[in-house]
Amino acid sequence: MQVFGNNKMIKDWIKETRPQTLLLGATNCAVGCGLGFYYGAVNAYNIAAAFLIIITAMLLQVLSNLANDYGDAFKGADGANRLGPIRAAMTGAISLNGLRRFMAVVTILLTFTGLTAVYMTLGNDSHAFAWFIFLGVISILAAILYTLGVSYGYRGLGDISVFLFFGVLAVIGPQIMITNASGSGFEIYPDTFMLCISVGLGSVMVLHTANMRDIKEDKITGKRTMAVRLGYRFATISHSVLFAGVLLSSFIACFMSHKGWEISILALSLIPLASSTYRTIINVRDGSKVAPELKYTLIGCAIHHFAWLIVLLVDFWVYY
Repeated sequence: MQVFGNNKMIKDWIKETRPQTLLLGATNCAVGCGLGFYYGAVNAYNIAAAFLIIITAMLLQVLSNLANDYGDAFKGADGANRLGPIRAAMTGAISLNGLRRFMAVVTILLTFTGLTAVYMTLGNDSHAFAWFIFLGVISILAAILYTLGVSYGYRGLGDISVFLFFGVLAVIGPQIMITNASGSGFEIYPDTFMLCISVGLGSVMVLHTANMRDIKEDKITGKRTMAVRLGYRFATISHSVLFAGVLLSSFIACFMSHKGWEISILALSLIPLASSTYRTIINVRDGSKVAPELKYTLIGCAIHHFAWLIVLLVDFWVYY
């Protein structure tokens, strides 16, 4: 791997991981872990397992980011008019060989943390253990193949993948793992089901914002993302529907399994995401104005996830 010989090289490698995106991967899984603690038990063992689960999610996010940049650089998919950040892999400051080796290192690390977390929480059930290992392998392949091999991200299928892996699996998986480690079995609770939808749709919003920013450029380079396929008008409608889905599924989860007044906490937490959604929609034809909203969409989702952790904490200590 290229040696981190100077400060610029170090900064290039850090930027390549896209550290700002790790907040989303971490908080997605934190919601699942919080549900696991709520329905299971809070102890040092489960906290250690949750820590490993969240670290694994963050490493998977890093792998996805690296693979995305590797695929784009390898295929020359990002042109000179790109509105997003200019990556070192695109300019040649980081070689494709170096990036490939870094991807291998990250894959090894996340395999270790993931296997340890699964063994800690599901080691008492060989069938569940095998299923979660299988899902882990599929998650790694999905991260790599987004822009490599089948390149399904270029075919408008990235939204589905993000919903499944950063929504459904990111919430349901940790909840099952923590509750099983607590001796509560493999039950999936109603609020877990609704929250995996809410978290998944929020994650799709982040991807959709980036894709709306790049509609013009992606048309030129041949990327057929969902935003490109929908066009400006229907992409904005889709973005609105995604936000409505985040809000409704979150409120339903609260109404079904928690206190009605706690919806006010969630409503307040969704204001930043609502504001970013509005700005993205009205500026959809100007990618330079949509570009800053990627950060605010991500932060808005994370705030919503933290609000859910507050709701779970209040319920656990006050009402449980």
